[in-house]
Amino acid sequence: MTTATAPQTRELDVVDTGVLSRYHAGLRSWPTTIEPDTGEVRLSVGHAVDALVMRAGFGGEVNHQLVQAMLRAPIIVVPGSPGTKPDDWIFLTQPRTTMRQSTSADLVSAQVGWYEVGATIPLPAFGSTNGGLRWVQRPKSGVELPGWGAVVGAVRRTFGRTW
Repeated sequence: MTTATAPQTRELDVVDTGVLSRYHAGLRSWPTTIEPDTGEVRLSVGHAVDALVMRAGFGGEVNHQLVQAMLRAPIIVVPGSPGTKPDDWIFLTQPRTTMRQSTSADLVSAQVGWYEVGATIPLPAFGSTNGGLRWVQRPKSGVELPGWGAVVGAVRRTFGRTW
């Protein structure tokens, strides 16, 4: 499976990471931790929140499918390496549901990955990150995360159109 990690050399925003962690944990009930070495806020996936990761271009098309269905997913950009690795987009969803083998195969064919339960992903800070980790769409207060199946369905519809 494809997984994404934040670049090791990014500059941290001038923001109290404790405040950021409490914001996500309190307002959204998201299980967050602060990475002691880097100070970044990390989200534990697989229980309250889950995530799908894909290349940015394909992610844009998937997001369009979600918008057409009147759904909105928070999306994190994990910058790639210029000329060698494109940016990844991480779509945050409700907890994953059981998938048929054919669904898993479709996701793998589309180069869409997911994380192991209990894995952590970095959360962007609120301010500008100078080309680092950032939000395409920030989470909005009072807006429920889209279901895992809804985002998987958008991936499958998008992937089906590209053939």
